[in-house]
Amino acid sequence: MNFTKLFSTVIALCAFFTACDGKKEDSANTLTVGTSADYAPFEFFKDGEIIGFEIDLMREIATRLGKKVTFKDMAFDAILGSLSTKRIDAAISSITPTKERLKSVDFTKEYIQSKRVMLCKATSSIESVSDLADATVGVQSGSIHETYANDTLSKDVRLTVKSLTKVPDLLQDMENGNVSCLILGNSEAEEIMKSRANLKLVSLPGEVSGSAIALPKGSPLTNQINTILDQMETEGFLTKLKEKWQLPS
Repeated sequence: MNFTKLFSTVIALCAFFTACDGKKEDSANTLTVGTSADYAPFEFFKDGEIIGFEIDLMREIATRLGKKVTFKDMAFDAILGSLSTKRIDAAISSITPTKERLKSVDFTKEYIQSKRVMLCKATSSIESVSDLADATVGVQSGSIHETYANDTLSKDVRLTVKSLTKVPDLLQDMENGNVSCLILGNSEAEEIMKSRANLKLVSLPGEVSGSAIALPKGSPLTNQINTILDQMETEGFLTKLKEKWQLPS
């Protein structure tokens, strides 16, 4: 190899490792956060951008951590797997900590509570759980509502559970008459009703759950984010953010 070729090779290698170092530095200063952006008012697309209560919350947390944040839209049932393999640094998508989920990921403290409800057509005769006999209910794949429908609700009444990845697809299925009702959180259901006058809410007994940020097992960010959430609670930041998105405090 002559000197010219050797010099070119050295320059190319230097450029390569510099680029790699830059990527590592960017990665260290940027949080990649997974979310399923189909769950207004928590996270949803508007004019090509993901917005919502949890998006605002995560942006503020990243700012207080001194980091940038990028959001990765994905199917809800793919989020925990992406955390386990560390393809994302955190996830925020109305995720409820459960014993089963805690086996594979860590959670911060909960920052909001939600009641589970059924969303049905206004003309539906369903007014309670007992009216679901032989009905088909729609749930989001991987959600606690899917677990509830399969493991709890199906013991009380004979029904069919249909799971789909995206909430808009579930809504379309209900419009088409393929499912009788959807099971989801009350805030999400109320948000949907703002633009759909032909729907109604049906209460489910005693079902209240909380949402938290999910992180890979052993992530040092868990304690850091918990400290920030405590600060936000004390400052009134969380209350103001909930008021902005018309959520219960």
